[in-house]
Amino acid sequence: MTSSNSERFTDQLRLAAGDQWDRVINHKFTKELAAGTISRSVLAKYLIQDHRFLDSFVVLLGSIVAHARSLEDRIPACQFLAVVTSTENTYFERC
Repeated sequence: MTSSNSERFTDQLRLAAGDQWDRVINHKFTKELAAGTISRSVLAKYLIQDHRFLDSFVVLLGSIVAHARSLEDRIPACQFLAVVTSTENTYFERC
């Protein structure tokens, strides 16, 4: 991947993603979500899957905290864990 100084980092990432980027942004789910026309049942299935991912991700982050070598190493992981579990967790509880 080549880049010019004027190219944004996000542009570089998009270029690196290649045709996968186009498949994602042109997917029926993405288009319906953006348009606000996605069916409630499809959105519910997505949210259930996303919540399962969140739960596993929290377990992974907790393991990172538990296995960090020092308090200094644990603090950034704890801060990140707090961000991940703050408002997103209550979002799932409200749905």
